[in-house]
Amino acid sequence: MTLSPEAIKKISEIKLTSMDSIFENKMLGIIYGNSNVLEYYNFEKKEQKKLAKTNSNIWSVHHDSKTKKTYYDNCNRSLVCLETGLKQKRFNHIQSINSFNGLLLDAGGYGLFNTETSEELISSESLNDKNIKYINSLDCFNNSLYALVVNNDNAHSVVEINTSNPNKFFIGETIKKYELKHTKICDSVIIPQGKLAGDNDKDYPFSIISCVNLEYLDLNGEKIIETEVNKSSNQSILRLKLIKSTPTTVEVIYSGANLNAIYKANINLQEKIATTKPIIENLLTNVLAALQPIFKRDSHKHLSSIGEVITR
Repeated sequence: MTLSPEAIKKISEIKLTSMDSIFENKMLGIIYGNSNVLEYYNFEKKEQKKLAKTNSNIWSVHHDSKTKKTYYDNCNRSLVCLETGLKQKRFNHIQSINSFNGLLLDAGGYGLFNTETSEELISSESLNDKNIKYINSLDCFNNSLYALVVNNDNAHSVVEINTSNPNKFFIGETIKKYELKHTKICDSVIIPQGKLAGDNDKDYPFSIISCVNLEYLDLNGEKIIETEVNKSSNQSILRLKLIKSTPTTVEVIYSGANLNAIYKANINLQEKIATTKPIIENLLTNVLAALQPIFKRDSHKHLSSIGEVITR
């Protein structure tokens, strides 16, 4: 069969799907702090690589897929860019690094900063005015920014962080309160399923999964069955990250103290029950740094090309 010139032209205009785009929704690797070692786990090669080492536990990591730059804290109240060596000093521990509307942000007891310029966006005094001791983690949903915070009484809340321009941020309303009081680092993530009845008498078009209770994950404050840790081994869940979600299920990864592994939980949202399994094992006692899953092929290639292979 002979194709007409018009048919040949149409076929030539079809954009073939590249191999890179096939992997966009697949978790290719994870950056994490294995105690005081910044590591990258390559799922394709089942290979761990050491990227950097600090003097104490790493709390925060973030990889910017656009610039392919990796940021982490060195436990000396400094934020470090792995690729450039740039250091930004803070006067308190860095507990979260995340991107929002083209900005790279970091947060902790010192407030909220623009990571790249070191500009203060929310001061520690502003936190204190809102009865907040420090910011544990940052998350965004539909161009809005939220934070899990520790209040002055050591209870936890998820609050809105509002902005009127790129240089002016401020603490907004409290949308979720958690009664358990502690000072350990922990996380919350927003998922686009369900509806949250906020503690400010407003309804929100999303749900929140957290590890505030430390001994299990919760969905809008309700326990997710089969995510419980072994209390007799002094285990606790401290870090949490969303991987993917469907209308009925959500996948998250989590880590913490005395787990010696990073786990994945597939959560049935209606039943609030999970199937969990370790996906990276034989780690050191504490994996306290905010986990950073990598989905972009370019970032995966970059992180796989640096550092040194770890054999345990």
